Amino acid sequence: MSYANAPLVLNSRDATSGQYNSATFNAKGQNLVQGAIKEIAVSEVNFPYDIPNIQTGFNFFDLSGGNTNTNDLRIIISPGFYTGTELAAAITLAIGDQAVASGLTADLAPTCSYTVSNNTFKINFPVTYSVDTAKWYIVSPFAFPTPPGSQPSGIGALGKDIFSIMGYTPNGSPSFVIKFPFGTNGISSSGGSAPLAFTQYIDICSAQLCGKQRFPGGSTTNLARRSDVICRLFICDNVSLTTLDVEGTRPFIINRQYVNARIMRWSTENSIGTIDIQLFDDVGQPLTTSWQPRPFAVTFNVYEQTEERDLEAVHEGALAPTKFGAYQNKNAKAWDSLARHQ
Repeated sequence: MSYANAPLVLNSRDATSGQYNSATFNAKGQNLVQGAIKEIAVSEVNFPYDIPNIQTGFNFFDLSGGNTNTNDLRIIISPGFYTGTELAAAITLAIGDQAVASGLTADLAPTCSYTVSNNTFKINFPVTYSVDTAKWYIVSPFAFPTPPGSQPSGIGALGKDIFSIMGYTPNGSPSFVIKFPFGTNGISSSGGSAPLAFTQYIDICSAQLCGKQRFPGGSTTNLARRSDVICRLFICDNVSLTTLDVEGTRPFIINRQYVNARIMRWSTENSIGTIDIQLFDDVGQPLTTSWQPRPFAVTFNVYEQTEERDLEAVHEGALAPTKFGAYQNKNAKAWDSLARHQ
């Protein structure tokens, strides 16, 4: 195969319609790239990761009191970037503040701790333990759904909440109801290894660019996108250097060059007029951010395939190379001048 290739560069700030996680791009009435295009593939992505791990809508949970303790506490954490240690401290402070506001003392409410060495969170017994005050239900949309007996129970539709970011899983181990009286004073409920990042990867998708494919692709999880994915951007440093903080707990820039990129078939020698881009998180939901993100950029390699016999004819002078028309009539002279210098 013989190919000629050209770059197509996309910057999210140039979107002509839509929003950060779902936008359409064109060149203000012109084609984005002109030519007899056979295939297109992602070459490079430059993505400033401005996605706080604690975001509005994913930053709260409820502590529902049991036994003689009937206090219901809504725990809200301010959106922002948190390390594990910072998040545990913020949760403990918020629980204590809400306990005091509801008429309890802070030492009657649970606390939260984080262990750096094994990257796990724990929900701990109240400092002051008693059978009447130490039973609490944790209620959160995904990892800790509404307890049975009060309202219809079930896993929330979000697929993500503050506890899933902390390493807890729905209806798994530990139980989603923390019943302190049934344990020994001092025993706590631990989660698994905490992702800490809001999403472990971003799927960059385009229905237009993938529309000519006969197969959609696949995934080992039904939560993730299974079609129209042009590339997956993992939230990590491509050099994999040792850092003090887990990736995703601080803003940073992801730069990824794709050596074995997905190659998408384009239509029969058509130019590309518009491109749509959507961003999805690791549970297949549109990517959200509480902060105003910096623009991201995607570079595509656009390929023009020529039959071998045509190449030979061009080299022998029997067939003139294909020239493509101007984007607009007003640019015709510039294109003619470019053609004469080739």
